[in-house]
Amino acid sequence: MASTFGILETAKSGLSVAMQNQKITGHNIANANTVGYTRQRVITSAKESNAVYLIKPMEENRVGQGVEVISIQQVRSEYLDSQYRELNAKFSYSDSATQSLTYLEGLFNSELTAGEGLTGSIEDFFSAINTLAGNTTSEENRIALQKSAISLTQNFNLVYQEMESLWEDQNTSISTVAQTVNSLATKLVELNKAIARYERTGEAANDLRDERNLMLDELSGYVNITIENNASNPSMVDVSIGGVALVDGTSAYQLEVSNLNTELAGIADLNAQIAASTDPTEIADIQTEISNRLAQINAKYSVSLTSAANAGNAEMRDISLDGTALVTGSVAVSVESARSLSLDEKINFLGNRLSLGGTELRLGTEITGGDLSAHMEMVTSKDSGTPGIPYYMQQLNKLARSIAKNINDIHKEGYSYDTSTTGTSNSANGLYFFNVETEDDGYGNITEQYDNITAGNFSISSSINDSVWNIACSDVQVDVAKTNTGNSEIITKMYADLASSRYYGTLNGVVGHLSIALATNKSILNTRQSLLNSVDAQRSSVSGVSRDEETTNLIVYQQAYNACSRVISAIDEMLDVMINSMGTVGR
Repeated sequence: MASTFGILETAKSGLSVAMQNQKITGHNIANANTVGYTRQRVITSAKESNAVYLIKPMEENRVGQGVEVISIQQVRSEYLDSQYRELNAKFSYSDSATQSLTYLEGLFNSELTAGEGLTGSIEDFFSAINTLAGNTTSEENRIALQKSAISLTQNFNLVYQEMESLWEDQNTSISTVAQTVNSLATKLVELNKAIARYERTGEAANDLRDERNLMLDELSGYVNITIENNASNPSMVDVSIGGVALVDGTSAYQLEVSNLNTELAGIADLNAQIAASTDPTEIADIQTEISNRLAQINAKYSVSLTSAANAGNAEMRDISLDGTALVTGSVAVSVESARSLSLDEKINFLGNRLSLGGTELRLGTEITGGDLSAHMEMVTSKDSGTPGIPYYMQQLNKLARSIAKNINDIHKEGYSYDTSTTGTSNSANGLYFFNVETEDDGYGNITEQYDNITAGNFSISSSINDSVWNIACSDVQVDVAKTNTGNSEIITKMYADLASSRYYGTLNGVVGHLSIALATNKSILNTRQSLLNSVDAQRSSVSGVSRDEETTNLIVYQQAYNACSRVISAIDEMLDVMINSMGTVGR
């Protein structure tokens, strides 16, 4: 049977556990409004009884020695955590993409307002052509057409510049988010170390774990992540992006952001190292590094960069693209300032790319969610199914090219008005209304480079800009005596081309596509918001603190404490009788 003093120890253990439960309950209540706090509970176990001797049969009426605390455990569901972070990455992607598309829609809607923006300038251009067709000899009418054409091209330029500005913002956001991810990865490593140190003692670092989980939740909004317990120390976690390690226990890897300009700047830095070195072996090693990097850049960007010895220092390597110098000695120039870039080249050369531990992270493969995915899509996608900014820039370019080519093809057939004062007519044909680059093969064959026209460089030709009399209205030459002032056949054809409404239809089609894409994204965003809120509510029901429940627990633990106190009081009374009263009967 248990000893009298053993019963005291049993009751004492009950008091201790009741106090610990009250302490944890108070901690829960105090942190009820703390963001990221996880409810804690005391895990207890019955103490086994000890035999009196080393070798003794088990007694059937043997009792234990009370209760003991095994651990302080967080009430948390790993499954719900995983679901929340997966949904958070998808929600953040949709949220970021929706914001960008909303800005684009606002930009286009303002341009489609009747009498304003692109729509208004097309209408004004159409009206000015119609007016000139009624009187081709009127200088006032010609000036009105010239000004309306300038306004049309400037509106195209303005919209394109706004889109380029948004593209630049999204491209910069890739770098900004990457820096944030790197910062969080570094902090996670420090928390891994702190938790591992603390838990070596056998105690649970619950509050530090809360901080780490909150950080993992935040990280999941920036990029899709996978989280696993570290193989060598379960107190630590490993984090990866698309299977590529970001955090490995006590090591953090950094997202590296690059584009062609940063790659070229790196080669210029290597040239500077060559210039500063006097060691032939070191110089040879750096030259090999430059050669290797050049091969990697050519493969990565699908270009043909070439190198040559620098004029001032033959050991340094100058880099050029199609004869255009990009790196001269230790100086690199931005590729966009050195040469004109097409939209495809802009995306390829200037779009920020990501790598992690030497592995490139590709959109749709390693990068599949979070803000980072949305920014990369907005910078690179020309796909109508998942349209980014380049898709709408491309559509606007097509519209500008269509107007330029169709009007030019008609205008070249006509003759300008004669303004000669020398007795010889200077009424000419073959003039361009809108500016287009041409290439002569040397044999009189002219190739018009309409693919080089963008909404950003769309402009009237120098001949139309120089003189309104160069606007060709007639399909016959105007003679010097003005007895034949020509006709309005050409300007009427231009009017008919605009009257077909294909340009309005194209512009409305672009905006319609944008509206559908935005509506789809908003619908998906709302669905993902609901799912995220649902999972978060489930997670809170498991991990969150309920003041009502914790208050009830306080009463339970208080009563347990009181009960254990009553046991001690009862044993005290028994001992008092045993010590002070036994053997006194009959005295």
